[in-house]
Amino acid sequence: MSTFLKYLRKFRIAIAVVVFALITAQFLDLYHSLPRSYYMYNPIKTQFTPSLLKWLSTGAIVAGSAFLTFCVCALIFGRAYCASFCAFGIFMDMIRWCVKKVSSWKIFKNTKLGKFVKKATTMKNRPAHNVVRVSFLTLAVVLIVGGWSTLLGLFEPYSLYGKIMGSAVHPVIAEITNQTSALLYKFDIYAIEPINGDPTIPLALFGLALAILFAISVVSVLRGRIFCNTVCPVGALLGMLSKLSLFTLKLDKSKCVSCGICERNCKSECINAKDKQLDFSKCVLCLNCANNCPKNAIKFGVNDCYTRKQSKQQTENAKVSAKKNTTNMSRRTFPLALSALATAMLTGAKKDSSAKKCDAKNVSAYGIEGERPDKRLTAPPGAKSLENFLENCTACQLCTAACKAQILKPSISEWGLSHFMQPYMDFNEGFCLYECHNCSKACPTGAISFVSGKQKRQIKIGTAIFKEDLCIVKTDGTDCAACGEHCPVQAIEMIPYGDKKDSLYIPHIHPDVCIGCGACESICPVRPHRAIVVEGLAVHVQAKKFDESMRKHKANQTKPVEIKKNDNPFPF
Repeated sequence: MSTFLKYLRKFRIAIAVVVFALITAQFLDLYHSLPRSYYMYNPIKTQFTPSLLKWLSTGAIVAGSAFLTFCVCALIFGRAYCASFCAFGIFMDMIRWCVKKVSSWKIFKNTKLGKFVKKATTMKNRPAHNVVRVSFLTLAVVLIVGGWSTLLGLFEPYSLYGKIMGSAVHPVIAEITNQTSALLYKFDIYAIEPINGDPTIPLALFGLALAILFAISVVSVLRGRIFCNTVCPVGALLGMLSKLSLFTLKLDKSKCVSCGICERNCKSECINAKDKQLDFSKCVLCLNCANNCPKNAIKFGVNDCYTRKQSKQQTENAKVSAKKNTTNMSRRTFPLALSALATAMLTGAKKDSSAKKCDAKNVSAYGIEGERPDKRLTAPPGAKSLENFLENCTACQLCTAACKAQILKPSISEWGLSHFMQPYMDFNEGFCLYECHNCSKACPTGAISFVSGKQKRQIKIGTAIFKEDLCIVKTDGTDCAACGEHCPVQAIEMIPYGDKKDSLYIPHIHPDVCIGCGACESICPVRPHRAIVVEGLAVHVQAKKFDESMRKHKANQTKPVEIKKNDNPFPF
């Protein structure tokens, strides 16, 4: 059995590497060159919480297949998801493995740093923090039911991984690529193409992503999977299910000599070598214990709760360990403190939502401080409505990495504090490309539903609002027409303005035709406030196609000369 578990461990590692590489590829796809088949079988669909949220938002069982599959797996043989499919968990394992590998090099091995790392990475059994786990799981349920998925994303594993990759790694690599490309261009070398748009994000959010990366790196090196068995709601749920698992990992007491090797290598801190016990609710099925056990004492067996062969001594040991499973914070204090925190967050969210209700005209109520008051934020095409977008987005930053125009940016306060880091459409340096629908292909939670390129061209997410008093045609008496030339749907018509001798033309908006892509706003040269901005819609509708009958200005046409049948139009 132990030999089988060793091969099973290698198989698990292979799966983990493949899944991690496929998920990470989407965050690092700078030139958006992933094939169509990638999105047809998107590996993000394997992530637990996004699968659950998409199932709840769409109602399709297929959307929740990953959630259901891993719950069933937990009831059969334990937490298979945590070490094999969870991108964040695999990322923590990789950090820990790299640190241990480097510290074992000869150049570091005998140094103080090498000895410290070796000692720090040696694990030992610790009691389960069950009160903390249940409290965070309860908080996650409350946030999902209340529709505040963004707050869930602050401690949900996939969303945390997305914040690191989307707000730290992706911008850095993109900026390095742009700088390298610019440097090579000076030497007439065009091997590296620059990245479209502006990949930079606010410094505060970049710093937050780095802080998350640093914190999780330290925690994973010193305490292994402590995050998975305390804060992570996915780990808490799967841990509860694994207590009822049909098959569990066990220590064969006839072979075990309590050497402690398995305990020192268990990154979940779930093995008590002295008492020959294994807390399967904490086990993430990494199988490191089976790989390192010299006596092959680790095995899979039927759960004792089904065989009813649990001895009196085991029962007494379980009671003793249950008494030890207390933290410095009492059983009552922590849930009360967490409940107070949840109440504060939900109260803030309710205030934000009540203060940001849209009016009867279907206009978004979310504006940006310092901008024109009629400029309103909108959700990307496929979101259907602001409500659907804000309730289902966990701010994983995958859509920001997938956006070809780099106009999806993580927010700070644009959506309100209860929607911290949710993406918003920034038309200052670019616009929503007419042919692009990458964000709808990438979104794993249903916050942005998939739409085809053809469907996307007719989705109206906002309306261009023109203010004549700001336009340079009026203020400077000069032609511009930049907005009209860049409109992909002919929603802006240039009509005569002022004295006919000046031959000036000024924009006229056809609101039913405009799709709110932001092309006009991004190109408008007027500063500080642009003459034309997008007023986002609270609920997306279908735009009309431009027709010549809509044209306001029709140029004077001379009456064509009638040609008689007998006349020769070419007399020479």
